[in-house]
Amino acid sequence: MSAGASWARYQQRFRDWMSAARTNTSTFLHTLSCFYVFSRYGLFVSKVTGPSMLPTFGGQGDFVIAEAVTPMWGQLKPGDVVICTRPVDPAESIIKRVVALEGEEVILYPDRESSEIRRVKVPAGHVWIQGDNLTQSLDSRQYGPVPRAMVRGRVVLQIFPKPGWVDNSIDAVRRW
Repeated sequence: MSAGASWARYQQRFRDWMSAARTNTSTFLHTLSCFYVFSRYGLFVSKVTGPSMLPTFGGQGDFVIAEAVTPMWGQLKPGDVVICTRPVDPAESIIKRVVALEGEEVILYPDRESSEIRRVKVPAGHVWIQGDNLTQSLDSRQYGPVPRAMVRGRVVLQIFPKPGWVDNSIDAVRRW
């Protein structure tokens, strides 16, 4: 075999390899883009830690599935369990229950921070969120109403350790 034929064969192999690499990279990037869009604007998985949502969630590494459409379209309702960006630390996410929507009034009873009964009206574009375990929850009672834009998703399903639908009704709040 001549040196010219050998070189031509290597060039052809390189072109074939580049073509396959381009196709595979394109497929990978399309898949990655679809995954990002779906997880940002569709469903996503989140881990629940801490005692603030006891007894709804165990707080020892529960996993839940949340959907992002309901908050995006502004269709939250009292009782919805939501995942949102923590107002005091935007690098963290928290899981809480929506207690009141914009225009509604929340009554705050005496606690460690105040010895008076207070009334707070939730401003436009905000929600009032609280943990189900009020004695172990850092929530709107401490940092006030949360902008709706910080709500990332509404929890619909617990997948571990007790698989099942999450009760997103106002009756779920009244039980505790």
